[in-house]
Amino acid sequence: MPPENVYNGRPPEKDNPSIISRLITPVGVIVLVLIIALLVTRRGDDADETRDMAREARTISVDLAPVIATTLQDAVHGVGTLNPIQTVQVKPEVNGRVVRVNFEEGGFVNKGQVLFEIEDEKITKHYEARKSAVESARIRLANLQRNYDRISTLRDRNLVSEDQYDNVKTELDAVTSDIERLTIELELAERELRDTLVRSPFDGYISRQLVDPGTFVTIGNPLAMVYEIDPLQVSFFVSEKYAGRVSRGQAVMVTVAAFPDRQFNGSVDFISPVIDEGTRKFRVRANIDNPEGRLMPGAFASAELVLALRENRPVIPEQALVATREGYIVYIVDPSSNTARSREVQTGLREPGLVEILEGVSPDELVVVYGHMQLDDGYSVNIQHTWKRDWAAGEGPHGSNVKGG
Repeated sequence: MPPENVYNGRPPEKDNPSIISRLITPVGVIVLVLIIALLVTRRGDDADETRDMAREARTISVDLAPVIATTLQDAVHGVGTLNPIQTVQVKPEVNGRVVRVNFEEGGFVNKGQVLFEIEDEKITKHYEARKSAVESARIRLANLQRNYDRISTLRDRNLVSEDQYDNVKTELDAVTSDIERLTIELELAERELRDTLVRSPFDGYISRQLVDPGTFVTIGNPLAMVYEIDPLQVSFFVSEKYAGRVSRGQAVMVTVAAFPDRQFNGSVDFISPVIDEGTRKFRVRANIDNPEGRLMPGAFASAELVLALRENRPVIPEQALVATREGYIVYIVDPSSNTARSREVQTGLREPGLVEILEGVSPDELVVVYGHMQLDDGYSVNIQHTWKRDWAAGEGPHGSNVKGG
């Protein structure tokens, strides 16, 4: 009988360990880890070297623009409607028939220009009658004055009675009062005669005529409208957070749909002393210069209120910015090495086509404005075009409008 611990002539497995089990020792584990780490490091170095070689081998065509220093406007925007600074409805001050119209509808009229003439025959006769009455009264007054002087002399010599003296003086006083009354009536008749000529109250543009020649008009009957449109006024609302920064005289520029590429200048004329509780905004009114009469009352206007000017601020074309999760970067190129380097930047004010850089670039450095979406830090570049230093004035490398992108 074979021994109990012998199985088919072979010793048990626990007494004959495998090669793998003999290798799995603490020292062996450490050696194995070191070998794996060495292999990973070599592969990482090889990958980095491969990427560097690929980066050096790849050249990206780019356009550059210089960082420039310029003056920016810290401004707020609003919308409103252009209104004439004053509007007057021309009305007659006398009753009568319109005999003549002396203006072109929609044209410019000067202050004091005769717009309408009203029939004045009856008014003229009334004026002449008052004038004749005043002249007659003055002749009578002159005669009474001489008689009064003579009676006064005789009275001083006790040659006339007091009753005679009193009668002459009373008559003289009565005629004097008559002259004063007749003179006032004459002035009123003269004014009524002048009012037959309806004049423009100020320089401005006139609407269409509301009555035709031959129409009988009465006092207060509308004849036409005159608008003073230089300057025009525009009102718009500004957020309450700017209340401490808005003041009279600040510059305001407006644009209108009829002239989208032109700005019209003006200044703040009125600031509301209260803030609207519903919108938390306050009203600002500005006078806008309109010497050529191009702006029309009633037009919708976009207003820009300049709060402050920021001088010598570095700016770049807006298209040079590359958005990241943390903010923005730009690519700076050194022409001596033709290598692009990424740089984080902090942006500030923006205007159409350009952006202020608070931190990250300096004037005269060159930023990539075309080709930057294919760049990475350290890429070689082939400089195709470099924008002129006056690119912010609107001219790109080929005369294109920079603000349009």
